[in-house]
Amino acid sequence: MFWQRIWDAVSETLLAPERLLGLAGKLVQILLIAGIAWLAAWLVGKLVRRVFTSRARFARKPGAQTVFTMLRSMVYYVFFFIALIMVLRVVGVDFSAILAGAGVVGLAIGFGAQTMVRDFLSGFFLLFEDSVNVGDFITMGDISGTVEFVGIRRTLVRAFDGTLYTIPNGELTKFGNKNRDYMQAVVNVDLAYEQDAERGLALAQEAADAWYKERQDIALQRPEVQGVLAFGESGMTIRVVARVRPLKHWEAERELRNRLKRGFDSQDVEIPFARRVVYLKTDGASGQVRSPKD
Repeated sequence: MFWQRIWDAVSETLLAPERLLGLAGKLVQILLIAGIAWLAAWLVGKLVRRVFTSRARFARKPGAQTVFTMLRSMVYYVFFFIALIMVLRVVGVDFSAILAGAGVVGLAIGFGAQTMVRDFLSGFFLLFEDSVNVGDFITMGDISGTVEFVGIRRTLVRAFDGTLYTIPNGELTKFGNKNRDYMQAVVNVDLAYEQDAERGLALAQEAADAWYKERQDIALQRPEVQGVLAFGESGMTIRVVARVRPLKHWEAERELRNRLKRGFDSQDVEIPFARRVVYLKTDGASGQVRSPKD
């Protein structure tokens, strides 16, 4: 019968004693290769973790876990690839031809995936060089916000209005980070031209010093009043600058403005509002005001 002939053919090719012994030997080799590859990857992963945890300062940084996960994944992929080549060799597959074909395919994919490769490399260097971490406030072009996630390919930034921006790491080539070392709280305020500039500067310094005594938890240096910076349409512009802890400059600027306003009000120092002087030309004979159309 038809099915009997198929079974006899299978039995002769696969179930013969010498065939079974050969398959059993190959199966044992495959299991040994898989076990050794898994054990080696596990040991190397443990070694990478120990190296990371031994550096306590680096391990506490937000990006440390991401870097560790990336390196561990790379280790597993490398050992998996090596084990796959060895298994193909045991089975009898011509892996050299596969590698040659994979090289051609990889070259073709590489030309079409240059952006993705750039993003991966940029993400690696961002994390390795500690350029940006979760919780940092960054500015890049017209995007400003708090970093919520730093991956190997993309970075997520939450803007003040709640918008979540996804930025490929390859585009993070030039950005500002407001969470490094210190920030400057800068407050510009105008004084009316009728006021004594020296008196206004002295009152501004008194108000800034009073704020500094109360907020040394965020202030790093005594505030400085930098004098008269410009003459505007309605008044003289002076500036108060205070060095504060990262991400505390907005809070410091709000408090300094409040202090300056209260200090000026208590001493009757005018902060001018917009004003414009208009000259009216009158007819000397009639005393009537002539409009520009006359």
